[in-house]
Amino acid sequence: MGTSLAVTSWKYDSLSRYLKIFYNNGSGELYHPVPNFIYDNLLRSQDKTAFVHKYLEYDLHFTKISIQ
Repeated sequence: MGTSLAVTSWKYDSLSRYLKIFYNNGSGELYHPVPNFIYDNLLRSQDKTAFVHKYLEYDLHFTKISIQ
């Protein structure tokens, strides 16, 4: 049985609108352009992993780059 992926930390730059998400397996993702209100909603979210999955991963408005 595999370990489930969970968000462990994040970093946001409001000027450049880059959002970095880091996971418990050491991987990360970079999203751009992420508006301030999306970041604010991430901070308010109880389940950061579910928020990223629902609002960032499959949104065509954001460019996603995997970070190793």
